[in-house]
Amino acid sequence: MEAGRINNNENKIRTLYIILGLSIVTIVFFTAAIVWDIYTIRQGQVFYASLSSQVNQLSAQPVEYLSNLIRDREIYVEIETEIEIEGIEVKEDNVSFIDFDKMREIFPNIVGWIKSEDTFINYPIVQGADNYFYLSYLPDGTYHPMGSIFLDYRNLADFSDSAILIYGHDMRSGDMFGSLKYYADQLYYEKHYSMFIFTPMRDYKLILFAGYILDSDLEVPPMSFHGSKDFEEYIADIRSRSIFTSGTEVSFEDRLVFLATCTRSGKINERLIIVGKLVEMYSQHS
Repeated sequence: MEAGRINNNENKIRTLYIILGLSIVTIVFFTAAIVWDIYTIRQGQVFYASLSSQVNQLSAQPVEYLSNLIRDREIYVEIETEIEIEGIEVKEDNVSFIDFDKMREIFPNIVGWIKSEDTFINYPIVQGADNYFYLSYLPDGTYHPMGSIFLDYRNLADFSDSAILIYGHDMRSGDMFGSLKYYADQLYYEKHYSMFIFTPMRDYKLILFAGYILDSDLEVPPMSFHGSKDFEEYIADIRSRSIFTSGTEVSFEDRLVFLATCTRSGKINERLIIVGKLVEMYSQHS
């Protein structure tokens, strides 16, 4: 009987050691996973942070760039700093000066650049042969879970479609499109109601006017509209569902941009869509 008690005690101790060992292994595993996740995200952050300096190095000379605009009678407006060339004043803040030909040597599929002041959003826009590759690859083709900001493969690369879809991950760190969720705060929207999209042919201001949640199994942003009535009904619908309020007017002639990302709700198919209209940042002069 005494031997039985000893065996039971030994079994209990052995079980406790096993549980303790498994707990330690579990803690080590999850700690390693968290450290690796942080390290991986940091790698992506370093990559994208380095792009700003690369853009500066690969930018065309402002005087040459603006001279070409003047030659074509395309004068940029809505900026703060003024440059005078050949007697014509040209304002230059938020005109990209990006030499996209040189950028393509590093990022072959680059089609534009998106920037939002005072946020993480300051990234190249790439376009693949599908909407999957750049979910897990950086603009230079390197595998990375942060992926890229990318244009829908069905859209024209010159941003001339009436409906333009741009995708990016919702990173916990706020990187990529992780800051879009902050538009649920009206004050945040009022401070960040516009972005900039630079392209090889034109530079645009993106005026945001609605943001809404959808279930991607039941609904997707439209690629086109069947006439002005269809357009107006869609605009009325998303305004009624919008996470912020905007008085920005939108017409059937406007080109719409849909910024799409995931949400942190735990619903796999839930998407946050922030919608804006493109406004060209120049005026024609006769």
